[in-house]
Amino acid sequence: MLASILRNKAAALLIDRYGQGLADLFSNTANLISTATTLVMPVSVVRRLSHLYEHNGDGSAEITEEIRVVRSWSVLTGLVAMLLVAAAAPLLSEMTMGSISFTRSYLFLSPLLMFISINGTEVAILKATRRLKQLAVASVVSALATLVICVVSYWLWSLRGIVISLDVSLLATTLLNMRYTLKAYPYSAAPFRWSVLRKGGEIIKLSISFLLASVAAALAEMLIRTFISNSGSIEDVGLYGAGFVLTVTYTKFIFSAMDADFYPRLSGIVDDIEQMNLTINRQVVVCVLLIVPCLILFTLFLPQIINILYRPEYQEVIPMVMCATLYMFSRAINTPIAYTALAKGDSRMFLIIECIAALLLGAFVVAGYSTAGLLGSGIGLTLSNLVELVIIAVVYNRAYGVLLHRTTVQIIIGQLLLLITALACIVFIATSSVRYPFTLAIVFISALFAWRMLRCSPDNGK
Repeated sequence: MLASILRNKAAALLIDRYGQGLADLFSNTANLISTATTLVMPVSVVRRLSHLYEHNGDGSAEITEEIRVVRSWSVLTGLVAMLLVAAAAPLLSEMTMGSISFTRSYLFLSPLLMFISINGTEVAILKATRRLKQLAVASVVSALATLVICVVSYWLWSLRGIVISLDVSLLATTLLNMRYTLKAYPYSAAPFRWSVLRKGGEIIKLSISFLLASVAAALAEMLIRTFISNSGSIEDVGLYGAGFVLTVTYTKFIFSAMDADFYPRLSGIVDDIEQMNLTINRQVVVCVLLIVPCLILFTLFLPQIINILYRPEYQEVIPMVMCATLYMFSRAINTPIAYTALAKGDSRMFLIIECIAALLLGAFVVAGYSTAGLLGSGIGLTLSNLVELVIIAVVYNRAYGVLLHRTTVQIIIGQLLLLITALACIVFIATSSVRYPFTLAIVFISALFAWRMLRCSPDNGK
């Protein structure tokens, strides 16, 4: 996250807003095409490999062959995406920039699609085989390498360095991840051999559901932004986007860690209901204990953070972010439970729930904005996730036997009360000499409770 902030600052200084816009368009176009063309999503790869790792062990013949299959698919789909971008370069330039003057840029960008596909598979292998230390080291080094590559590229070549930085930084990231995966699983792929490709049927089935769910989420976000643009202004769209980034990004590290560690573990023991529930409850507790102090600190210093990351004119987004704080709290409960369908390989259930979630998000945010502007959109974000949490808790309990233990519920309620008390202090205490000490005292209480709970390793008994 720190490297990302520094990279954005460097871009603002060296290539200005126009260059940042170009980089955003190139990156989003590449990611959209990659998502649309891949048939092997990393999330489905992690699920399948984790199951084999848990039951057959590291280095078994079964897991080695499965890795060969997913690598074959990643090379094939990456090649297809790369050729598609190269062939459609003039069209992509016309669609995104309004002219064909960026055709050469898209041609040079096409290798990025191959790197995206291969890197996603290698990261999934590290997660599924529990090589989390290596993944963490590779992530930190690649973040720093990306920062250096971007700064050097922007400094030497200005706008022409945008595509160079995208290609070279992702190539470096891919090589760093492969440095660890190849030690355990030497590279082997047969992207044009049907006898190998046909073994990936189960992974492809879940990947397609994940792809459709991603499309549903993207359509919901498009609906929200289109509505705000038509009923409000383009500036409001920008403010909503900034508020959403602030709401989600600063706690991303918690959910990134969960994706790297929790999901592979859950996939390996999901057939044992007792172990599955114990794992889910422990993860909910950890997420809640970690996220509440972060949420309180973030909202307390939100004006200063906005001044650092954006400009003073963005201060009007504060009410939206404050109201959306409970959105992130509910996500800390919702997300560990929501992984169950993925871990079970129930692509139909996962797709249905994600489509409902997208519908709820669009409906509540649009209704909130039409009622109370940006403030209402923040309320809509929170309400949509709370309703989704209720639906998932009920449906997954009946379908899979997922149940939150009494101790888990008590911890959730306790941390929620601390969060609400802190938000009330921030909003209603006008005197900063009182507001800051009182709120920081609540942070200390929440953090102390979290430290004691995590140190004692509670078993979350019923």
